[in-house]
Amino acid sequence: MADKLKEAMKRLSQNIPKGMPSGGSGGGAGAAAAAGKAVTALVGAGALSYGAFHSVYTVDGGHRAVVFNRLTGMKPTVYGEGLNFNIPWFERPYIY
Repeated sequence: MADKLKEAMKRLSQNIPKGMPSGGSGGGAGAAAAAGKAVTALVGAGALSYGAFHSVYTVDGGHRAVVFNRLTGMKPTVYGEGLNFNIPWFERPYIY
């Protein structure tokens, strides 16, 4: 059994690339890539949550809203009370 273990360890050590650092220190390239992916994921999650938060608005009871679109101007629709949706940055609701 010990021979099989030694043989398995020998095959494993032959498959490890020679330029890799051994031990607990080092590994800078892999850590930098992981940090870059983490930052990208955080920025993406932040953009997604910003868009979700700013795409919903509420019109209270007894009020009405009109929506201004940056590309086409005022929309002809008057929105009633309740939960309404818009496109962030392109549309802005005015509640009266």
